[in-house]
Amino acid sequence: MPLFTITSRELPLRPVLGSGILAVLLLLAPAAQAASGPAHPVPYHGDDAPDAIVAGTMPENYLPGLMDLVHVALSHGPTMIVQQIQVAQAEANLLNSDGTMYPHVGASGSYGVSNESVGQAGQFGAAGSHSTGNSTAESYGIGASMPVFQWGAVWNQTRIAKLALLISRKSYAEAYRNFVVGLRDSYLALVAEKIGLRNAEFGLKITEDSYALAQSNLKNGMIANGAVEAPKLAAEDARLNFDRLQANYSHAKRVLAQLAGVPDLADDSIPTDLPKVTYVPATADAVLAAFLRDGAKSTFQAENYEMAVRQAVLGYRIALTAPLPKFTAGYNYNATDESSIALASVAPGQPATPASIAKVGVVATSYSINASWNIFDGFQTAAGIRSAKASRRMAERQLQTYLEVTLETGQDYRRQVDLSARAMALAETRRELAASALDQTVVDYKYGSSPQSAVDAAKYNLYINEQSLVAARSDFLSHWSAFVSLVGADPALGLLPLQYVRAIR
Repeated sequence: MPLFTITSRELPLRPVLGSGILAVLLLLAPAAQAASGPAHPVPYHGDDAPDAIVAGTMPENYLPGLMDLVHVALSHGPTMIVQQIQVAQAEANLLNSDGTMYPHVGASGSYGVSNESVGQAGQFGAAGSHSTGNSTAESYGIGASMPVFQWGAVWNQTRIAKLALLISRKSYAEAYRNFVVGLRDSYLALVAEKIGLRNAEFGLKITEDSYALAQSNLKNGMIANGAVEAPKLAAEDARLNFDRLQANYSHAKRVLAQLAGVPDLADDSIPTDLPKVTYVPATADAVLAAFLRDGAKSTFQAENYEMAVRQAVLGYRIALTAPLPKFTAGYNYNATDESSIALASVAPGQPATPASIAKVGVVATSYSINASWNIFDGFQTAAGIRSAKASRRMAERQLQTYLEVTLETGQDYRRQVDLSARAMALAETRRELAASALDQTVVDYKYGSSPQSAVDAAKYNLYINEQSLVAARSDFLSHWSAFVSLVGADPALGLLPLQYVRAIR
């Protein structure tokens, strides 16, 4: 039963909206998206799919503890958490880009009160006069604007942002693919270290027994004092080697736990053996043939490069619109209401009398079409067009180079798998010979023709050969994992949401 469960969250694509005279595209957006990139799953499902063919051959199928880590690392691994944040950022950027195609609406309002008092002195001792007045004014307005015709520049900008989101998702899938390969290698290395630690512990026991025998012989006067030093140094060297391997093993186990995003790894979850590995060359030939037929175009990184080419094409189209006139629609509604009362008094102590009362209301509505035309900008537009064209050529070159290198790498991985399988077969034979030698030594010991030390030496030799066999099996599984992952047949990718592994065409 798995020790961990995964909860994955799919990140939906934001709808890309049109504007102005392009508003009709709102109704055509789903069809346009389907036409620009008919999404169809890569071959990860079905009995004849590459991942179905290699099912049961991956390292985690032989090591249940590794299977738990592969599952939990998708949602808890620090590397994958960073990738999730980058996908969320790309979603936010797409939403921000979509916002340029919506109408931008703003509102404003104000309310003010003012009072004034004016006094006037009389001449030649006559009484003066003063007047007072107050007024209130309130106003509010609503304005809206949106791009009407930008020669497709705004629309293409949102398409670039959508491609950026798709790239972030493919990058997430590619990061997980590489992450799983590295996680398997780290776990296999940890298994080998634990077996080495077991062997070092047994070797320590042998040297300590030899040292104890030397001390006993010295005590009985059978050997001289100097004859004890060599067994003593051998025991101390074995102790140092064991302590060093134990420290390295503990460190490697903590690093693996941090890599997978788990608090700790139980020591019993790391085995001291690796089951016999089954290898069918026809299976490797089948997945490689599918990979070569596709031309490596369905790999996540190839799709990223392909979408980068599309972005460069859209950027070039945007650059071409720089010297063209742009049109924007605007609408404004403003309302103002003012009231004022002025009171006049002819002399101190006399009642104030209204001098004037005024109330004014104004409503203003305006519609506008604004045009801007960049006639000459000091050759900046020409430079932008040249830069966009160069970006397109570079993206196309990167895609072509990646496809060529990846196809060659896939074939080389296939060859390395065969070589590792041959090395594994030789290690199997050596281990069988060591086991037979141990059995014979045990029989000789029972009949008294071999000492206990010979049995210990034969057993230690078996342990060494078992370690070599596990190393050979680990090497094979490491190469197999890298090969299967590169050609897009890794069953672990089935843990990802479909929108992350769906092919982009």
